[in-house]
Amino acid sequence: MPAVLDRISGMEPLSVQRVRVLVDYYGLCLQDADDAWLPAMFPEGFAAGDFGTERPGRIDLTSAGHTQHVVVTAEVWEHEPPLLGGPWDKTATARIECRSGTLRLWSMGGPGLEDIALPSAPATWNARIFCTGRQEAAAASRDGVPDGVEQYVVQFWPVEGAG
Repeated sequence: MPAVLDRISGMEPLSVQRVRVLVDYYGLCLQDADDAWLPAMFPEGFAAGDFGTERPGRIDLTSAGHTQHVVVTAEVWEHEPPLLGGPWDKTATARIECRSGTLRLWSMGGPGLEDIALPSAPATWNARIFCTGRQEAAAASRDGVPDGVEQYVVQFWPVEGAG
């Protein structure tokens, strides 16, 4: 995995959280835990193929493996963070409105067991998503259920003037 902690001097995230989630049918999502306001909950509207798709209150991600456990590292920053060094298999950018202050990871089978805490709510967040291990995960998932082969890093920082 690329060096996640290659940082510019003096710039550190407010928090770093690591969450393990079971992905099935290639689908994964970061979704506001307060789902009452969402026009559509995951997996409604999910289309496998696009790596990252922004929707109201959620970000849909397409995994490279059909069924696998992935690790998502969420970094929360006060301001826009430096780009992570690569190489990365896929990257995406998105914005997500989070009214609850908590993002829940979802797969096609339902919500995961661990959440990602954001420091303020309601707020709108920029998200920069990085992924590695996709080719290896795709190959390994043909013969079993890989664990931690495909890994994600998501950098969050507040949208200026929003929320």
